[in-house]
Amino acid sequence: MSTVLAKVHDPTGHGHHYASLLIKHGESVKTVSERLGHTNAAMTLNIYTHLWPDSEEQTRAAVDKAYANTPDEGDAEARAAA
Repeated sequence: MSTVLAKVHDPTGHGHHYASLLIKHGESVKTVSERLGHTNAAMTLNIYTHLWPDSEEQTRAAVDKAYANTPDEGDAEARAAA
């Protein structure tokens, strides 16, 4: 099933809600900018920067996830002994 993202030109303020949902679900600045009909990604960032996750937090989470999926040496020794 494919998802179709429509462009939003909405003076009622629903565009902010739409942008918030896209950002929350991991869409890129470029995608959000295009969907909102902004002239460029800089315009989108000027308005919605506060909604994107902090890059430090995101980086820390990525490293934590990578290490969580890597068995430590104790696990490898236990498997070898079994």
